[in-house]
Amino acid sequence: MIVDITQVTKMNRVYRTGSPPLKVEKIKCFEGTKKEYTTTLFSCAVHNMGTHIDVMSKDVVLENERLISSGIKFDVSHITDRPIEINDLNFEKVKEGDFVFFQTNWDKYLDDEERYSNHPEISMEVIKYLVEKKVNMIGIDTLGLGRGKNHGLIDVFLGKNGIYAIENLMNLDKIPENDFRVFCLPMKIEGLDAFPARIMVEF
Repeated sequence: MIVDITQVTKMNRVYRTGSPPLKVEKIKCFEGTKKEYTTTLFSCAVHNMGTHIDVMSKDVVLENERLISSGIKFDVSHITDRPIEINDLNFEKVKEGDFVFFQTNWDKYLDDEERYSNHPEISMEVIKYLVEKKVNMIGIDTLGLGRGKNHGLIDVFLGKNGIYAIENLMNLDKIPENDFRVFCLPMKIEGLDAFPARIMVEF
């Protein structure tokens, strides 16, 4: 079975206050000439998208070998009033090179912007442990692995260690906790510090 865990980027949605949302418009090229044609122009702040990978530098290149790999999921949906800590998790099956996903089920609040912004978070101790384990990337079905200032602190820490945050996933309740394969396909666009991505899970 293949499950799409990618969130759609919707027009007019602001994930980060002050960021311009997705804009899609029809434009004409060679207007007024015999070569005139109509096409579609889109623009969006890359950190104000649905599912994306925060690489935190425009110079990052994601090697092909990292885009398809095994994955593991932690269901932490029962923890909503405090950060997820090391003692909450069983790391026994986490392997080097794994995608690691945290299922909070917060994607169900996507249409409630205030609630969606007030999401659970992963402690820095857990993040540091996963970095030491040399996992591939760490994803979550919320705005970020951390909340408030912790959001940026975790993204920067992961970026410096070459292990990146994948934000705004969905449908994590539809995939198993282990024994699955991840297909992570970021857009190939120069100069970005976050890549819009389509992410599929096969099991």
